Amino acid sequence: MAGIRRVKGSTFVVSGSPNTVIVVRDSVGVVVDPGIGTGRASDIVAALRGLGVGDLAYVFLTHGHTDHVAAVPGVVKAYSDVRVVSSRHCSILVEDTVSRRVLVYGGLVSEKLASMPMVSVSVDVFARPGESFFDGLRVVGLNGHTPGHVGLVVEDDWVVVAGDAILGEKVLEKFGVPFAIDLRAWLSSLETLKEYAEQGYTIVPGHGPIAREKRAVQLVEANLKAGMRVYEFVLSKIRDEEALTLDKLAYLATVELGSAEPSPRQLLLNKTALASVLAWLEDDGLVEPIVTSEGVAWKARK
Repeated sequence: MAGIRRVKGSTFVVSGSPNTVIVVRDSVGVVVDPGIGTGRASDIVAALRGLGVGDLAYVFLTHGHTDHVAAVPGVVKAYSDVRVVSSRHCSILVEDTVSRRVLVYGGLVSEKLASMPMVSVSVDVFARPGESFFDGLRVVGLNGHTPGHVGLVVEDDWVVVAGDAILGEKVLEKFGVPFAIDLRAWLSSLETLKEYAEQGYTIVPGHGPIAREKRAVQLVEANLKAGMRVYEFVLSKIRDEEALTLDKLAYLATVELGSAEPSPRQLLLNKTALASVLAWLEDDGLVEPIVTSEGVAWKARK
């Protein structure tokens, strides 16, 4: 069984990629981001039973990517009257695999290229930032990685379950371009997480080790640095060339910023993230699109 550890108080984590968090209240549980993989659902159910959870009230999804959603049906099946929670904006990703692929890859790709199970889940409750939906649990808006990405603050344990609003440093180093539908919004969400970290909250990322105290602040700062590095990389490359297409920018960023070998899937993921950087730069008046024989290209504004 996947390892289970206490984060603090009544908050536990089932390790994995992503991490799955369990919050227990008097034998009633909440599961955050069940995850993906063969046996993942049974591991989580075993962890719940080991913690004495007799009733599972909610499965809370920070966002609707398949690696966070795939194990939901297996977990829900083991309990009655479980309600699935997602933000309204992210619910379309949770419930519809076509919309999920379009938003992740910038257009519909095949199931083979997506290389993840096409699991869809019905959302029962909309998570609204700032609201509490269970005893001592508060929703925090962490937009950017996806539209409507949310986190969960466990107030009495001083824990923030951040999902993919923050990434472990090994993930940042490997892929170079942090995936974000809106990189500017993602950086703003990181500033929110930095405030929590500076107050002493423990941060649980979706992918990577749990970060406490000074380490939590350092992890947020590493993510902020990685995001700005991408912004500066794109602006620098466009200024160095007459014009660059998004495809070319994605290839350059993949080979120069990360250690992972380029693959069709990774290039498409990076294109999605870099498109948001180009939108940001255009909003700032720094670049503009033009038509070339290779398609739409981007050049620096003079």
